Amino acid sequence: MKVLLVYPVPPRTHWPRGNFRAHWIPTGLAYISSALRQAGHEVRVLHREEQLAANGFDWQFCDTQLRSLLKHFSPDMVGISVVTPMMIEAEVISRWAKEICGQRVIVVVGGPHPTALPEKTLLECPYIDVVVIGEGERTMVELADTGPDKQVAGLVFRQNGQLVHTSARPLEKDLDSLAVPDYSQFNMDFHLQVNPWLVRWIPRAGMNIHTSRGCTNCCGFCAAHVISGMGVRFHSIGYVLERLLEAVRFGAKLILFGDDSLAANGERLLELCEAMCSHGLHRHIKWQCCMRVDQVSPEVLTAVKSAGCIQIEFGFESGSDTVLQRIDKNTSVHLNRRAVRLTRQAGIRIYANIMIGLPGETEEDLRKSLDFIRWAKPDVLSAACPLPLPGTALYNNLPEQVRNSLKWSDYTYADTSPGGINLTAMSEEAFEDYRLKFFKYFVRPTMNLQMLRDMSKDPTSERRMLRRKIIRFALQHPLRTVRLPC
Repeated sequence: MKVLLVYPVPPRTHWPRGNFRAHWIPTGLAYISSALRQAGHEVRVLHREEQLAANGFDWQFCDTQLRSLLKHFSPDMVGISVVTPMMIEAEVISRWAKEICGQRVIVVVGGPHPTALPEKTLLECPYIDVVVIGEGERTMVELADTGPDKQVAGLVFRQNGQLVHTSARPLEKDLDSLAVPDYSQFNMDFHLQVNPWLVRWIPRAGMNIHTSRGCTNCCGFCAAHVISGMGVRFHSIGYVLERLLEAVRFGAKLILFGDDSLAANGERLLELCEAMCSHGLHRHIKWQCCMRVDQVSPEVLTAVKSAGCIQIEFGFESGSDTVLQRIDKNTSVHLNRRAVRLTRQAGIRIYANIMIGLPGETEEDLRKSLDFIRWAKPDVLSAACPLPLPGTALYNNLPEQVRNSLKWSDYTYADTSPGGINLTAMSEEAFEDYRLKFFKYFVRPTMNLQMLRDMSKDPTSERRMLRRKIIRFALQHPLRTVRLPC
């Protein structure tokens, strides 16, 4: 069977804004492509951001290219990987597939959004035939072998005007048994371009890899468990070393470990760090990872620092214990502060995630979060409003009429809530006033200072632009400037 796999982008009415392009490799499609090719199927992969960047973001030209690919490759199956804001383009691509290839083509969608809302996805988009639930490697191979069938686990599909649910597919226990990611389908020169967004704000060539799937916790706002399930499964140390050596051969200087938490198993992480050092990888690559604050220890931080870790991303989320409990974070402000102190002592940069607008949040809670960030002085600040992603407690707890009113395109950026939803204990007017000031007077100038600090010292138009923005802000808001966490 001929299979076209597509990784779409958010709707063109919302994207791209600014320069938030991390050149992230969609490893899910890389794994699926490899599994299909290993099973004897002919595969093509189209990464829309990669295509758009190569053609100066000429949407009309790229749309024509995609339609031409559908016509000349003439796939038997089109598989689209979808996160929530990409549903708009996924529907368009599905329609084009049916118009160009005819009703014979099987249009399949997978990823966190359709996995969380399979029936809604099929009802909203009549051009989609099948939803793959959860991890897709085994399911896509069986689907390509047999077509939609009740014997293929992990599907919801149309049959005679009805929606058919097959049995749930067990999670893959042995991750090493899956085919290795197929990078031949991607323009690695594009993905390895020097940019400050993959590992913020470090401008080096890098790529993302995964060493595990799943997380030790299920936060109320996080949709990671929708695909990976509960608990953590690991690749072997040998497998991870092979992927790292492959990245070095590609020319990567930075690695972004995409695991939900690289420290989910402390002993394994120590073993991985020791193996990286023994193979000399710490001399060739630096890296960033995510950790939960309750998994931080001096021993772990010493090991990761020795193995080349330069930055750790923490989901602090809030400076209020009440809010942390309400979102099922299972951490505390004490643990947040402890993680900051220990990471600073280890000489590792801190990437801080913070949210405003969390359920039941008060002005006092927001003040505590602001005070925490000013105290922590992170090297990277990432701030967002909570997005009620399908499959999360945040989404499920919304009234039905609110869920039905949501527009998927509103999920493109996280500095506003979809549909203007106010989850806080504050009035809509009070929270909106706070949100606007928070991003305008705190987040954006802080990010400008951080980017200017880390970018090349060579004079460039971008560096001059940042300097002008910072000077203008300092002149207009001197008191706000001295209170920035830098």
